[in-house]
Amino acid sequence: MDQAQSLREYMHRFNIQQEDKHSARVITITSGKGGVGKSNFTLNFALGLNEAGKKVVLLDLDLSTANINILMGITARNSLADVLHRQKSIWDVLEKGTAGIDYISGGLEIQDLMELDPSTLSFFWGQIQKLQTYADFILLDTGAGISKELVDFILASDETILVTTPEPTAIADSYAVLKTVLQFTNQTPKFRLVVNRAQNFREAVDTSRAIKNASSSFLKFNLSTLGYLMEDDHVRQSVRSQMPFYISYPNCEASKNIRQIVYSYLPNSKESPATPTRGIRNFFEKIFSIRK
Repeated sequence: MDQAQSLREYMHRFNIQQEDKHSARVITITSGKGGVGKSNFTLNFALGLNEAGKKVVLLDLDLSTANINILMGITARNSLADVLHRQKSIWDVLEKGTAGIDYISGGLEIQDLMELDPSTLSFFWGQIQKLQTYADFILLDTGAGISKELVDFILASDETILVTTPEPTAIADSYAVLKTVLQFTNQTPKFRLVVNRAQNFREAVDTSRAIKNASSSFLKFNLSTLGYLMEDDHVRQSVRSQMPFYISYPNCEASKNIRQIVYSYLPNSKESPATPTRGIRNFFEKIFSIRK
């Protein structure tokens, strides 16, 4: 029996023994290309959920250009890699960010998990398990572009928010993400589209329609739109000051857009018994299953 198989069997037994009434909902947030405002959206969406009374943990898995902490003006002292090597508990690496938002820096490759001894992985799994009932939502901020890791994250998550802008290249790359993910699964992954930095409502709707029509026509996939964010100078000002616009400019257009997105999202976030929330432990279990 190989190490990955042993770990999967361990996690299965752990899941049976540790059934919870509450499971954090895991949402991957990604984009087809960089520069579309994905991380900024992730942070401010988290703040909007927090304002609505939801407990949120941000997990920065963009290993090449991790910048959630920069947007909050904080320096991450620890990372998930510290848990992996038994240096820290999950509570040690959980940083407090803007407005009390919980943040964890990734700092590790998923492949690293496959190469460690079972006892170390068992410790890591036990620590990850503690987030299961701690949060309502765990938001995974991933790297932009298409990679095997991104596909794994999307297929393992409860759902994915795809962020784009009206630029033709961003639209094309968003379509490419959908096409690539669908090539790796016979299931129907749950995607929601967010159009960022639209000049006006008409441009936002046209952008959404272009991606949805292409997905429907060529991929036979029905993509739903979660919402739009208009171009707003306050966003750039907040990035420079390293303070999220949702906090520094609560009444600006972008903040109002975030509130509308949160309002639209929350009534639809409850799953039926037939499609239960998998949670963070099952997210990692799925990752290992995909990579077996």
